[in-house]
Amino acid sequence: MIKIGKYYLAGILFLVLLTGFILYSPKYLLYSSEYRKANAIVLILGPDFKARQKEAYKLINEGMADYLIIPAYHKVYRVYDKEMKKYLSPNLYFLKSDQKNVTAPPEFYEDTHLEIVEARKIMSGYRLNSAIFVSSPYHMRRIKIIAMKVFDTNNNVFYFVPTHYEKAPADFRELSSADWRKVRREYGKILWFLIYFPWSK
Repeated sequence: MIKIGKYYLAGILFLVLLTGFILYSPKYLLYSSEYRKANAIVLILGPDFKARQKEAYKLINEGMADYLIIPAYHKVYRVYDKEMKKYLSPNLYFLKSDQKNVTAPPEFYEDTHLEIVEARKIMSGYRLNSAIFVSSPYHMRRIKIIAMKVFDTNNNVFYFVPTHYEKAPADFRELSSADWRKVRREYGKILWFLIYFPWSK
């Protein structure tokens, strides 16, 4: 009876903890930071690219960066201010390596990981050491985790700004089934990255 009681209490405690984790899980993903002017805005791709792009342009218009980097497209734009109006130069990307000497990343690499590796290469080539990462709200925690592992955080300064033009409830009671799918997918990708990253190059 004593053993059964202990197992019963352990089971109840596990269920309570699991329930608490599930209810808190959307809020944990919604990471953001205060931000200041940085060298570049790094725009990470995703399903609702227009909402992310709109946030990036808003930051550009606020004068928050001198470059816009879209690593998934291998694009870099210089921000110019002409008569108080911001505009972007044509694509400046010139860091393409000799493809014969480039080793393709393993197929199991997560897409956001590849984008942040590319962002690191671009920033190094342009000698930039600060950036504002912009993406969807539920995407931001994963971006922070990956960026902190890919970059040398001692010599770089990063800020994380989710787009304000995409709905992402923090209260579990307000999540739709589509929102829960996004949350589950994010946790799956975070777990997968943490599993394979120690063996990545």
